[in-house]
Amino acid sequence: MHIALISADFMPNVGGVAAHVAGLGGALAALGHSVHIVTLPLGAQRAPESTWRGMTVHRPNLPKIQPLYYLLLERWLQRLLAHTPVDIIHVHGLRPLQATRHLKLPVLFTNHTSGFLRRLDQGIRQQRRLAARMAHLCHVIAPSAELAAATQKVGFDGPVTFIPNGVDTEIFQPGPTAHRKQWNVAAGETVVLLARRLVDKNGVTVFAAAAADLHDLPVRLVFAGDGPERDKVSAMLRRAHMLDRALFLGNVPNADMPDIYRAADLSVLPSFMEATSITGLESMACGLPLVGTRVGGIPDLIEEGASGLLVPPGDPAALESAMRTLILDPARRQAMGARARARHRTFLLDAHSRRHAHGV
Repeated sequence: MHIALISADFMPNVGGVAAHVAGLGGALAALGHSVHIVTLPLGAQRAPESTWRGMTVHRPNLPKIQPLYYLLLERWLQRLLAHTPVDIIHVHGLRPLQATRHLKLPVLFTNHTSGFLRRLDQGIRQQRRLAARMAHLCHVIAPSAELAAATQKVGFDGPVTFIPNGVDTEIFQPGPTAHRKQWNVAAGETVVLLARRLVDKNGVTVFAAAAADLHDLPVRLVFAGDGPERDKVSAMLRRAHMLDRALFLGNVPNADMPDIYRAADLSVLPSFMEATSITGLESMACGLPLVGTRVGGIPDLIEEGASGLLVPPGDPAALESAMRTLILDPARRQAMGARARARHRTFLLDAHSRRHAHGV
């Protein structure tokens, strides 16, 4: 097949959508499909056209302001289709969706993020707008059962399929790492990883409040990600005299994340809203137990008591108790990590890409 994946978020950006589109596109190309990525100039990657991991990456220089973005993207796509064979268009995220309304091709949409749920909560008027934006779609894929149900709730009457996200297990797997030595992690010290953007919906201040109560234990807190909540998180840890045990790595390129996971002992997902968490899947693939909230697709990842622990969202005391349980019991933590590694096979990227290519 000739497949065009359209996403405003792509490499070299960090984050779940960028990693998902890159992984899916690469896997589809490895299966023998012709894959075109249509994105934006991002970071140092600004060439109008390039080849990357078997894909052709197009980066038209478009304004980010709506409605100019989708109007000019639609014109650009029409010019691309005039000289490039494409069988199907697969849009990732709401931002580019309107640009595909008048294209004479089947359009598939992956409803990625919890931002869709926030729009859903804004009332019937917003729901009707969402349904109108999706009316031309041939199929919607949702990475969580919650997002699949939300897609139907707004009034989309076409087919909706729940397909969990996938990870490349040749890249994300247990192994040695030099980071614990570089970070001066002491013997017996437990590394607790928060690999999230530091934004409110990811529950990062709840994590900080919970971590502040771990001051009596030998723990190291590692933050892989950045965002507007960083100063608030730092201030909370400073007041609890825990800031000297926290390491803020900032935004970490996805290629560097396997070594980060390998240096950790457990991974935390304290979200208020979540689809199928990419960082959760990557953590599992690297053999880490998860502590996560009962929201969105997180309970689909965690087998309660077997591969991790589930807590209510927005509950620092429950989150602290779950983390404490695993910090104090290395044997249980390691058994859960092994179970998480075995369970991640449900979410193999190869199987995930085959479902996209052949099951829809």
